[in-house]
Amino acid sequence: MKKVLRTAVVGAGVATACFALAQPALANSFSKAVGDGTVSYNDDSDSFCAQAYNTEGLRSVTVKLTPISGSGPSHHWTDKNVNYSGGNSGPTCRSLATAYEDTQYRAEIWSYWGERGTTVSRGSVTFYS
Repeated sequence: MKKVLRTAVVGAGVATACFALAQPALANSFSKAVGDGTVSYNDDSDSFCAQAYNTEGLRSVTVKLTPISGSGPSHHWTDKNVNYSGGNSGPTCRSLATAYEDTQYRAEIWSYWGERGTTVSRGSVTFYS
């Protein structure tokens, strides 16, 4: 009986240790204001979006996505607001569905506003796909 009890206790301890060491998925959805628009990542759809504000003047948000650990696609694009010829009122998104789970990405972000007349670096954000 003692041997059975000891085996059960050891087995329970091993199972607890395995659950404690299991790493949760690192990806989280987020949205961030970046001066002249917003950027966002949706973990459920594996998509990264940029949207320039549809307010006065020409506005744009440019994003360069690069995997920095793991494997996945790179993207570089600009979302232009409705005041641009060919611009749009909604976000422009890029898929990261082919990236390995928990690939770390860096998104470098710039924005433009016609009244200011210059493109401004809005820094970068790192996240997991």
